[in-house]
Order: sequence, then C-alpha cells, then structure tokens
Amino acid sequence: MSISTISDGITRTQKEIADIQHKISQESKKEADCLARIGQIQRSITNSTSASTLRSKRSEVERKQSEIAKIQVHKADYQKKLADKEGRLLKLKQDLQKEEEKERKKKAQEQDRERRRLADLDKRVQREQLDYQRRLQEEIRATNAMTAQMASNVAQRSVEDHTEYDLFISHAAEDKEDLVDLLAESLKSLGVRVWYDSFTLRVGDSLREKIDQGLAKSRYGTIVLSSAFCAKNWTQYELNSMVAREMNGHKMILPIWHKISKDEVLKFSPALADKLALNTSISSIEEIAKDLADVVLDKANA
Repeated sequence: MSISTISDGITRTQKEIADIQHKISQESKKEADCLARIGQIQRSITNSTSASTLRSKRSEVERKQSEIAKIQVHKADYQKKLADKEGRLLKLKQDLQKEEEKERKKKAQEQDRERRRLADLDKRVQREQLDYQRRLQEEIRATNAMTAQMASNVAQRSVEDHTEYDLFISHAAEDKEDLVDLLAESLKSLGVRVWYDSFTLRVGDSLREKIDQGLAKSRYGTIVLSSAFCAKNWTQYELNSMVAREMNGHKMILPIWHKISKDEVLKFSPALADKLALNTSISSIEEIAKDLADVVLDKANA
C-alpha cells in the first residue's frame, strides 16, 4: 500500500477507536448509575420496611443487576472491538514505518543515481572540451603553417598591377547572381575601390597571381561565408592569405554570413565564428554595402 493509503487507514482507525472508547465510557456510566441505585435501595431498607415494599425494592434491585449484566456484556464486546482496532492501528503504524523507510531508501538511491549521472556528465563535458581544444590547437597550427607559406608566396611575387583597392571580395561562384554582383556594384557606387574577379580578371590571366596581387594591394577583404564558400579550395586559399595579413597585425577580414548557420561557420573555422559579421538574413545588400563602405572608406581617408 502507498503511504497516503496507510495514513488514511490510520486516521480512520483512530476515529473508530475514539468512538468505541466513548461507547465504553457511556456503558460504564450506566453501570455506575445502576450500582448507585442499588446502593440507595439497600440503604432505604430498614426493620420497619413492610413486606410488600421490601418485595418491590428487591425486584428493582434485581432489574438493576440484570441491567448491569447486560452492560457488562456490551462492555466486553466493545473491549474486544477496541483490542482489534488497537491491533490494527499498531499494524498500520508498522506498515507506515516500513513504507516510509522504503521511500527514504528509494529517494537516497535516486539521489545517488543523479549524483553519478551528473559526475559522468561533467567528465564527458571535460573530455569534449579537451578534445575540442586539442582539435582547435591542431587547426591553428595547421593554419599558421599554411598562412606563413601563403604570406611568403605573396611577398615574393612581383606586383604588376600597382592599383590599390579598398576591398577584396572573396566568394564562391554560386553566390554571384543572388548577392555578390549586386554587392560589388553597390560598393562601387559608394566610391569603394573593389577587387572583384568579374571587374579585374581578363582572359589569359594567371588566377593565382591576380588573387595574390589583389590581396596584397587591398586594405580589407570581405568573405562571403556560405555553404558553397566552405566547400571551395580557392576560397580557402584566399581566406588563408587574409589570415596571414591579420597575423602580421593588419585587421583585414570583414565577414558576411550568407544563408549559413553559426554551427556551420564554427565547424568551418572557429576563429571566423568569433568575428562580428554582417548577415544577409538580417540586412539588405544596400545596407551591407553601406556598412562595409563606412569601414573601408574611413580607413582609406585616415
């Protein structure tokens, strides 16, 4: 039985015991009244009491004694019921103690399991953090090695085109039609000198050389981060070159998130995920162009 069921049984049994005790008390009062009346009758009998009166008094005494006998039978019956109820009450209290002890043990076991679960969770989180830090350090070391090589390549190349640009746009070809073409035109209309492959590259140009020259001559680089961008090799090359510039103390990278989630960016590059970025899901192309122009033109005019 549940604790609440047993508790209800205890309450009910205690009330029943109280009712029986009240009935016993009433029967005891009746018995006392009968005994008192018998005493009165016996004291009223004297030597002068007539025979008829004596017979009447003796009849009354016999009736009272008969009542007392019945009362004693009732009391005996109530006493038996009382003993049964008290026995039941004792058992219910014992059952309650057992159930409460079970409940305490159950709660203690649940608390112990919860402590073990939290301890296991804490260990797992620590392991995951250590694994993440190790992977991040490995990525940083690999990126540092690659960007150092990229920086060396950029520094060694002869610069044929001495035009300086305010902004280099790194993007995936898949994003040209719905974003980058319009963004580049908007930037040009705001007076920003843009290195954009559609504006700059000509048939027969060396793609690597032109990219290196464009990056070397650009004050800033904006990266259009999208699912397509993260899957391309050329975009990774351009990004690494910009990272190399930043490692030399030059703030360069201005990221734009285009139809991409933070988890995707974090998976692609934790360092980029930490940079404040513009977002095409929040701002229009014109607003993004103006925000970029505000940054690069202030730098150019400084």
